[in-house]
Amino acid sequence: MQLSPTQPAVGVVIPTYNRANDLLQCLQHLERQDFRDFEVLVVDDGSTDHTRAVLERYQGSAPFPLHSFHQANAGPAAARNLAIAHLSAPVGILIGDDIFPASNFIRNHLDLHRAHPELEAVAVGFTRWSESGQSITPFMRWLDRDGVQFSYGALATGTPPGWEHFYTSNLSFKTEYLRRNPFNPAFDKAAMEDIELGYRLAREHNLQMYFLPDAIADHLHPTSFRLACRRMVHVGSAAYLFGQLWPERQLQPSRSWLKRTLVPILSEPRLILPALTLIADAATAVRCPNPLTPLVLLLHERLGYRQAAQAAQTR
Repeated sequence: MQLSPTQPAVGVVIPTYNRANDLLQCLQHLERQDFRDFEVLVVDDGSTDHTRAVLERYQGSAPFPLHSFHQANAGPAAARNLAIAHLSAPVGILIGDDIFPASNFIRNHLDLHRAHPELEAVAVGFTRWSESGQSITPFMRWLDRDGVQFSYGALATGTPPGWEHFYTSNLSFKTEYLRRNPFNPAFDKAAMEDIELGYRLAREHNLQMYFLPDAIADHLHPTSFRLACRRMVHVGSAAYLFGQLWPERQLQPSRSWLKRTLVPILSEPRLILPALTLIADAATAVRCPNPLTPLVLLLHERLGYRQAAQAAQTR
């Protein structure tokens, strides 16, 4: 990779929405990098908190080039596209506003791209729960361990990374690769917008994934069973859109007559699902996992899928 004298080697892209305090901590962790030749691009995705004021204050004393952009709330896919369009560095790294990189984080990502200069090389680092700033509950550990939210455990034990590991909390790429192949802004929530791009790149643009276990980032994102249920509704809606774009990956109905019958009934928000969610929430607080935890999360996902399908039929 040939750099001009004024061109940074790496650009760090951070979409942010209503997490001003977390964003500030994220930027402070970037100050501690042992590799210094990088720029940071932050896109404020229509925040209503004090994010703009934090960015304006920080920009005056930032120890690295910091570029901030503002857009009406459109989701992280559109925000990342905006930042990538303005990257001057040949290598980009995607993180979240609640991601705190270790001091050798940028260097690890850059070393991979120096060793693999091909355009299609993409590296996913290792993201784990932050041990400070939050209490890591048994439910959060289950989400992390059993691959419900991410599959870092499988990657750490030798599973080769693929498009399904295109995790934008900790991901590096050649800038030109994602300029040519941007995120789909139709995914307007933080749900499957990254996986859809990973699938598209693998299917049509020769994606080559690598895992960097030493590119460590801590994730400050306290969550609960109720919040996870809410997120699974968004995941279900995004899964419907994914299936419309890529019918070969469409969510298939269960072959079991019992499941085909029960899932729509149990996920009906006016009937059983609220009661099941209440019971599962209480059970998860006592023991996790338990049989109800994954079932109720699945029901919320199917609810989001059905709602998206019904909305599409009425348009």
